[in-house]
Amino acid sequence: MIRLIDPATFQAVPWKNGGGTATDIAVSLAADGAVAWRVGTAAIGKDGPFSDYDGVTRTFTIVEGPGVHLDFAGAGTRTLPRDQPTRFAGAPAPFCRLRDDTPATAFNLLTGDGLASGDVVICQGRGAGEPVATAAIHVLLALEGAWSMTADGETLVVQQGAAAQVEGAREMTVSAAPGGRAALASITPV
Repeated sequence: MIRLIDPATFQAVPWKNGGGTATDIAVSLAADGAVAWRVGTAAIGKDGPFSDYDGVTRTFTIVEGPGVHLDFAGAGTRTLPRDQPTRFAGAPAPFCRLRDDTPATAFNLLTGDGLASGDVVICQGRGAGEPVATAAIHVLLALEGAWSMTADGETLVVQQGAAAQVEGAREMTVSAAPGGRAALASITPV
């Protein structure tokens, strides 16, 4: 079943360090209340440290702006351009520096270690349906253009800025007109 997630329900929360905001799109909690997985965006307005998320794996993808530099203490710097997912441990958290002093927005997938695993891909509109790798849960955010999602024969159109969640689909495709872009998280609970 495909469930549309209306952007009117998205709630932006300021970061503790004042450097940006986080917006949850979809969240699943474990029985003990810990986050099993979380999909959302982060608007990064200035340089600063990320919050520590011990016991969490982050898959972080810049979707707006020229990118960022992530400085990992003792482990070097990763320069991240737009649309290139990168995975790293939630703690110790890196220090984030904006490229060209330009704000950026990231699409985030956080998975609780031992609770879930996942991947993120950036889909490009090609005008035809593209098959999606099998996973228990998919969350799509339409970044540019309208996206058509078909899961086990059910089809839903996701307008730009909106999101959709699919659970338990045996077969799934996504499509958009050329120029369309979407972030797609695929999640498997452990």
